[in-house]
Amino acid sequence: MTAKQRNRLAMYIAINQVFGTYRTELSTVPALVESINEFEPIVKYIQQVHQVQSGYSASSSELKTKEEAEMIQACVQVAAAVYVYAHSNKMPDLVKKVSVSPSGLQGMPDHELVSVCRNILELARGVVDFLGDYGVSGESLTRLESEINDFAVLIGSPRGEIVTRSQATRELKILFSQADDVVKNKLDKLMLLMEMTHAKVYQTYKAARVIVDLKAHKSASEESMEA
Repeated sequence: MTAKQRNRLAMYIAINQVFGTYRTELSTVPALVESINEFEPIVKYIQQVHQVQSGYSASSSELKTKEEAEMIQACVQVAAAVYVYAHSNKMPDLVKKVSVSPSGLQGMPDHELVSVCRNILELARGVVDFLGDYGVSGESLTRLESEINDFAVLIGSPRGEIVTRSQATRELKILFSQADDVVKNKLDKLMLLMEMTHAKVYQTYKAARVIVDLKAHKSASEESMEA
């Protein structure tokens, strides 16, 4: 990873921390939430690919097992809440659709597993207003969506097949380009909508968007939010 890439990654991580801190406020703009959910797994994958490039990554199977377990746990929790709600309100079709178990999900092929989890997510979205008493909120669904996206990125080709440092170097260029595109053309523009309604959130994001030269410890004003 080049010095410029390290600086940009530090900026990505900083703005992700802003998103994590102000999820409730940011959820008022659905398009912004969608863009955040697109951005977060890219940043996470940049970090994973950098580990490969540096020669310190864990085996792909261990990483896959971890991501799969986190996704299944989030999915089962949401499905259980929908199940109880549907059963209590005599909705047998919905009960059937969300009847899943950890062992059943673990036995599915990767792409089928992603499909089932996405389906449960969409079913939960349809009744999310009624799930508060069952311990599930909009934030719970956002977490599930993030876990699904993380796993989907991991198993996707060719990302799931990076085995050499040279491959990792090439992949990093693509990932940084994707991340920059989301930041400049989506996040920066949509965050302007927060300036009047949630000024603190906007100013915190704007501060996080400053690219700092980690080597020289000084601001590298390479771009502005309005560019």
